[in-house]
Amino acid sequence: MQNVPLSDRQINHISRCGECDALVAVSHLAKGEHAECPRCHHDLQSADRWSLKRCAIIALSILILMPFALNYPLLSVDLIGSQVDASIWGGVWKMATEGYPYTAFLIFLCAVFMPIAFALLVILLQLAKLTRQKPRNLLMAIDYIKPWVMFDVYLVALGVTAFKVRDYATLSFDIYLIAFLATALLNTLLFAKINPKELWNDFYPQHLKLSEISAENPPHFCSSCDYTFEHPIKDHKGKDRCPRCHNEPHKAAEISLQQTWAALLAGIVMIFPANMFPISYISMTNIPSGDTLISGVVSFVNMGSYFVAFVVFFASIFVPFSKIIIMLYLLFSIHFNWRHSIKWQMRLFHIVHFVGRWSMLDLFVLALMMSLVTRGQIINFSVGPAAIYFGLSVFLTMIATTTFDSRLLWKIYDERKST
Repeated sequence: MQNVPLSDRQINHISRCGECDALVAVSHLAKGEHAECPRCHHDLQSADRWSLKRCAIIALSILILMPFALNYPLLSVDLIGSQVDASIWGGVWKMATEGYPYTAFLIFLCAVFMPIAFALLVILLQLAKLTRQKPRNLLMAIDYIKPWVMFDVYLVALGVTAFKVRDYATLSFDIYLIAFLATALLNTLLFAKINPKELWNDFYPQHLKLSEISAENPPHFCSSCDYTFEHPIKDHKGKDRCPRCHNEPHKAAEISLQQTWAALLAGIVMIFPANMFPISYISMTNIPSGDTLISGVVSFVNMGSYFVAFVVFFASIFVPFSKIIIMLYLLFSIHFNWRHSIKWQMRLFHIVHFVGRWSMLDLFVLALMMSLVTRGQIINFSVGPAAIYFGLSVFLTMIATTTFDSRLLWKIYDERKST
């Protein structure tokens, strides 16, 4: 993959960078090349990606494998001669019917609904391309759904669950685990190769030319679909709209900050009961014991499963708290004009944006445990009150990172350079 030397070939269009707001001239790209912002190195456009047709074939394969991956047993335990199977759907259903419907709904969204919807949207986009339709709503939907597809996180949760129950019962893996592994691999490939911003350019290409802009007529930019255009369109109420996605292109900085603060503060409120209350209960011979997030990590350490303890600690404790601390630092940097290294700030933001979804690991483990160790057996397992708080904290902090506008950090950087 090469960076495109924009000065060496004819300019194709003018585009604003969605991360630093720089105005960049983008050239025609050959296969295997990508254009990046010269200031923040954010990818503006890429010709090194799979075709929508190939992605649709993978998505169709995912939909075919999905019933086997979701509904059939992945692993089994032998409890005093009685075999108990664990499946994704079985864990969600038992959690919902045994008094934890809200926690089950969060797991259902990320492990069942979103992966199916994501694959289905890719197929529908290919059909729209074949029929030469303009799938504006489909493109908006896939952009919103993609961050919540967490089949790869569920794969790691399956391994953690296997380590957790092996000391209580004889563990075996079922043949349908192959379908789950194949589905997880295909989901990961599709997740890596589908870029919603590039799909927008496939159906609605960028076309703003250098001759169409001036100091008196600066280009407009829509942060929803990364579209740079000359003039907005008007809706029936007279409001400005993006000509490509029809969203409001100009979101005030105050509104963006308010949305981020609201989601982040709500996530901070939820993180305290998530760590104070037990997240699960295990009862052996009618003697119940509750595990908090940190005591669960300690139990893995005592069992000698140091790697699993590290994975659980990283996903359930380190990532949620680090995400909150980093987002608070970035927000305070904007409010108090802290003039720190912009490269370091952007690196922190990208890390937070990437790792936030892995905090759902603990909830996925709970769903599998509910499927394996049910009430009425010699070993009973139930979800603790911290589970719903933890799930809501993960969701809210992910929303906070999504609504955060990194261009506000670059604005401080520009002001520092001008002084």
